[in-house]
Amino acid sequence: MKSYGFTLALLLVLAPLSGCLQEDEPEPGFSWQDREEIDCDMSENENLDCQAYLDGFNTPVLSIKHPLVEEIWIVDLYGNITSWNGENLRQVANLSGAISTCHNEQGMFGIAFDDNFEQTGVVLLSYIQIVEPCDDPAGPLTLAEAKVVEGVIDTDSLKVLLQVEEPYRNHNGGHILGIGENQYLWGVGDGGSSKDPYGHGQNTSTKLGAILLLEYSNGSVQPVLDNSSGDPYVLHHGLRNPWRFDVDSSNRLWIADVGQYCYEEINVIPLMNQSNFGWAVREGMHEFDGDFDCDPMTSEPPEGLVDPVIEYIHENGHCSVTGGHWMDWGPQTLRDGYLYGDFCSGSIWVAKSNASNWEAVHIATAGTQIVGFGQGLNDELLIFSWGGTIYQVTESPN
Repeated sequence: MKSYGFTLALLLVLAPLSGCLQEDEPEPGFSWQDREEIDCDMSENENLDCQAYLDGFNTPVLSIKHPLVEEIWIVDLYGNITSWNGENLRQVANLSGAISTCHNEQGMFGIAFDDNFEQTGVVLLSYIQIVEPCDDPAGPLTLAEAKVVEGVIDTDSLKVLLQVEEPYRNHNGGHILGIGENQYLWGVGDGGSSKDPYGHGQNTSTKLGAILLLEYSNGSVQPVLDNSSGDPYVLHHGLRNPWRFDVDSSNRLWIADVGQYCYEEINVIPLMNQSNFGWAVREGMHEFDGDFDCDPMTSEPPEGLVDPVIEYIHENGHCSVTGGHWMDWGPQTLRDGYLYGDFCSGSIWVAKSNASNWEAVHIATAGTQIVGFGQGLNDELLIFSWGGTIYQVTESPN
């Protein structure tokens, strides 16, 4: 496909993330990298090419296909939504006035079309609500609805549906994923700081550190589960920061959960099997004791806790896992597995089935700082970079 070099002036007027506040409690072993554009390079994999798809964004985080029109919508962390139809870019919304970007991990995280979009014209939006000034307490993670009128979001129609109060600015999660029948999954981080100081991960009475299951209809949301105890929205808990997740063709939920000092993890579970993934008792396949000491010895999880199927350690430049899609589209060599990468190193893997286990198949080290992945207009695999460029990964011509 042709490489497009459009610059979105409407995005460039926004301040860069590098000027935001840092974490309330710095995390040893991790610091935000300088924002710079590092070209995507997959030359180590002779089967794949990587080249620019679109550029000029601040921090693109997500793409989603329009259910009625041949275009994708691209979400930028700063609250801009842009459509791309293969020829033209146009602004769908500028919601920056409603969204906090006081911290690198704040902003707009997700969008989902209402299952009845053709009739309702409604989209669901996930973001951190703005708090001014920035030294005030963290804003709440917010799920809202808005109406699409003549192809653009009517910002006056924005209506808050559900909010989760956050004690700190980081570990927000925020991904929202439609699973059919007017039901949605909404990821929520543990509330931030480090070491889960309030024990949210192991507390089922809070929405923090969890993946929620909700139903949206008639302008409101309600829980789907009939929990006898705990928060009725909580489907899975024991998570630190589930930045991205997906459901595969066998109705299994894949979760890329960001680790603390040592280990990043990939979890998989049958979608409706309510599970506890162990944070902050466990980090990856290891007991978490709060020390900055990456013990390579794995251990069996305590009864009732579910360990990941794949983990990787903070070595060779790795620092933070970025999920991820179940690949039943895109380049053939990537299909039938869960795709994920690392923010700092630019490494990309696919979790593939190996008899009764899952193994990490290394695809390439792309070089660029990976914020996330997406699906292009013609099923190209997209890489969203910290520097603002969207790259496409395609099969090399033979």
